[in-house]
Amino acid sequence: MQDITETEMSRRAKTLLMRLGKATLSTIDRRHGAPYGSLVLMARCQSNMPLLLLSDLADHTQNLLADARVSLMLDGTGSADNGHKAMTGERLTIMGNIEKGDKDDLLAAFLRVHPEAELYAGFTDFNCYRVIPARFHLVAGFGRIMWLEADQVMSADTIS
Repeated sequence: MQDITETEMSRRAKTLLMRLGKATLSTIDRRHGAPYGSLVLMARCQSNMPLLLLSDLADHTQNLLADARVSLMLDGTGSADNGHKAMTGERLTIMGNIEKGDKDDLLAAFLRVHPEAELYAGFTDFNCYRVIPARFHLVAGFGRIMWLEADQVMSADTIS
């Protein structure tokens, strides 16, 4: 199997980040301390940071308000029904913190990717949140796995 360079892995991670529009958001359950995962739509804002539009009423939002540590898992395997194919496909986990952003400044970026969200984006309980990446874990296929620091993926030279 051919070795993949750190530069190539950074490029692949960036490609997944830019291409995919949904993720599994994992937060720490505020009542039980256990991991809690939920499906979310994702866009990107300035510096290509992951951008989420979340309801204040959702459990994941209540969790992140109590503990800002989160992870996003982006599944680049497509709709692979075959277990082997899914396990050899690309996927990216982003670990970091989340912060509430100015909805007036960020909502347009979210709606460019998810125009259907306009149906509920104006509700007062929906707000924009930016994920501030600290580390990335990329699985680029069987045996092609690498941890990457945020600056390796978010730096200008890896921006597509």
